[in-house]
Amino acid sequence: MSQADRQPLRIENSLDILLVLLYAPGRSSKTGEPIEGITRLQKLMFLLQQGLGPKKLEVKAKQEFKFEPYKMGPYAESLQGDIDELLSIGLVRTDRLRYLITDDGDARERYTEVEGEGEKRKVVESLRYELTSRGMDAGGELWGSMDEKAREELSKFKSFFGGLSLRQLLILVYEKYPRMAGKSEIREHLNL
Repeated sequence: MSQADRQPLRIENSLDILLVLLYAPGRSSKTGEPIEGITRLQKLMFLLQQGLGPKKLEVKAKQEFKFEPYKMGPYAESLQGDIDELLSIGLVRTDRLRYLITDDGDARERYTEVEGEGEKRKVVESLRYELTSRGMDAGGELWGSMDEKAREELSKFKSFFGGLSLRQLLILVYEKYPRMAGKSEIREHLNL
């Protein structure tokens, strides 16, 4: 099959939703802006499913993901499988992040204490999810299949929700969807 005979990619499944979300510009206005942390990625996908992004992605996300209350709020096990699949086929890569907690509760269970300058500091370890060059090609093709309004809505969605601190994002999700916060292990640390 020649390149001309190949059908253009369209958003048809959960992998496509993940690729187009990672491709969408965020606060930096740069396409392919990474998403930091699995908790943030899970919450963004949940909010897409709840209709806070483009309608087309909401419908697809409702078909593809079954979110349930979990340790950090809404969680879809299949989303982790999708990430693993995209990693294995070379469309997504991860970078390990380590950063100091400057807020009192973003990731209480995932920190280690380190000595430094006479005090203990909390260091969080997380992953940044980013498209590879092949992932950028696939994400760009999916992005191009969306109409202009949907692209604008997804960019605004990623910019706003992706730009919140993890604490702010969790509070928003827990307050708006309290049923999904039922098994949260950090709810009390968020003063909810």
